[in-house]
Amino acid sequence: MKAPTTATLVIVAMLTTGGLAACSEQQQEETRDKARSSLEQATEATKQAVNDAADYAKDASERAGDFLSDSAITARVKTALFEADQLNAGQINVETINGHVVLSGLVKTDAEADLAEQLAEGIEGVKSVENDIEVE
Repeated sequence: MKAPTTATLVIVAMLTTGGLAACSEQQQEETRDKARSSLEQATEATKQAVNDAADYAKDASERAGDFLSDSAITARVKTALFEADQLNAGQINVETINGHVVLSGLVKTDAEADLAEQLAEGIEGVKSVENDIEVE
């Protein structure tokens, strides 16, 4: 068998390199497609995570706002009760849930219980008043 000539080896090398280059281009294209797909999936996942975080923050903010509003209403009602000379406000408990005020405790007269209820009803943000105050 005759040894291949240098020209034959060069031609074989060129054909092999050309075949590998074509194969590499196909592999590169497949890799680019996979990378694009992964990037699109990551982008969608990031958008969803951002939307989820925004929704959670909004909900948390609303819940905090409700709590702060209820706390503010309770404080305003208690202040009004303490400012009323006719009441022993230390004996009256005030609880606010979603703007609904519940009064409880002990007072000496029906007039005091009625006054506490009227004062609570006059506070901004109060939706309703449940008067559970007992008369001694």
